[in-house]
Amino acid sequence: GDIYAIATDDEFVYIGGWTTQTVRKLRKSDLSQVAESANYGGGIYAIAVDDNYVYVGGATTHTVKKLNKSNLSQVAVSASYGGGIYAIAVDDNYVYVGGSTTHTVKKLNKSNLSQVSESANYGGTIYAIAIDDKFVYVGGWTQTVRKLRKSDLSQVAESANYGGIIDAIAIDDEFVYIGGWTTQTVRKLRKSDLSQVAESA
Repeated sequence: GDIYAIATDDEFVYIGGWTTQTVRKLRKSDLSQVAESANYGGGIYAIAVDDNYVYVGGATTHTVKKLNKSNLSQVAVSASYGGGIYAIAVDDNYVYVGGSTTHTVKKLNKSNLSQVSESANYGGTIYAIAIDDKFVYVGGWTQTVRKLRKSDLSQVAESANYGGIIDAIAIDDEFVYIGGWTTQTVRKLRKSDLSQVAESA
């Protein structure tokens, strides 16, 4: 089926998508399959990994599932997000989740996937999340990037309108890079205030 999500660690690639609705673990060296999870229960749109676990989200079940990296067996499952999950990011202690219908970022405990806090409504489906040490950067249907405090998910800053749905976000130490529909360019934004620095062809 279609592949919508990929994550990697030092040795393996973890993939998920539609039809099969499972996570497959592949060796980086030759992409041979090592393990496969049980059925997620819907299309998989988002995967994130840490040292020991794989975190998966998607459609239909609208939950985050935490899987053992070794054999992709299930360890924990969250309550329903309330809509399709399109974006997941993880840090040392928490999982940050965004998607459709609910249109918020939910912060979950890594241990048992219980909810810690929730952001204000983004105003549309969230398709992309990136995190650094202190902040969460969110993009999607509203066509802006919002910068949220990790501690309580309160909003710190918002970018100008991208001109289309934002599907992808990446960050480095100083900047946020976004891309998406309609405008079809990459924009480079300052992390501090999300002001635009440059734009690609």
